[in-house]
Amino acid sequence: MLRRAATILAIVCAAALMSGCSMIEGLARDATGRDSAAPAEACLPRGAEPDPSPTPAPTLDPHVAGEVREAVAAVRKLAGVDTVSERTSNSRTASDDRNRPDCRIVSNHFSSQVDVVMEAEATPAQAAAVPTTMAQHLAWTGVSLSLTVPAGPGHIETTVHYSRTFDQAIPIETSTDVSEGLARLAATPHVTSLEASIPYTMRVEYGSLTVLVDGADPATLDAVRAVIDTTVFADTTLHGSFSNGAKP
Repeated sequence: MLRRAATILAIVCAAALMSGCSMIEGLARDATGRDSAAPAEACLPRGAEPDPSPTPAPTLDPHVAGEVREAVAAVRKLAGVDTVSERTSNSRTASDDRNRPDCRIVSNHFSSQVDVVMEAEATPAQAAAVPTTMAQHLAWTGVSLSLTVPAGPGHIETTVHYSRTFDQAIPIETSTDVSEGLARLAATPHVTSLEASIPYTMRVEYGSLTVLVDGADPATLDAVRAVIDTTVFADTTLHGSFSNGAKP
């Protein structure tokens, strides 16, 4: 009997100690306004904004960072590529927590920008290999690509931006159509500047094409427009010397 009573007393004491610990943790949360185990800025007071440059700085998910490194390394090995650079940035926002009225949750928004400059004599096929190769190594919409072919004999410089398109496969046929269209326009008389943007949907017709022409006479504009109509950009929103209105 004495042994059983001692056992019951020990259980009751242990339960009391556990309850006491929970109460202490609850007081700590109430005093700080956040869970003491959470990161320092996991919960901000209402109306507060996150520190844009916290120490230590938040870092990109290691798996995603590895994919970005692999994509950049693969592009550097491609024929016709001159330079490749990559930079990752982070913007921080805070939003109200529906479950904790006095708390704002801090979120990190990472993005990576890859800039590739081809050799001036690079072929459209070589330029097309860049976005398609990147897409083979990535599964993240946070990556954007700017791909430039410098001016060379018989053609002006061209730049195409692939905006957050790298969570999907990019068929070589599509990227080749884009590169060939730009190359054809870059060699067209009177065209002085050329830049295209491909949206995250990879629907080229919902992107944009900015073309500057050195003459505004109807004959020159009609001649350049006739070349545009032979490319993948025939139905794309035009800017610069042309304007066909925004797509719905």
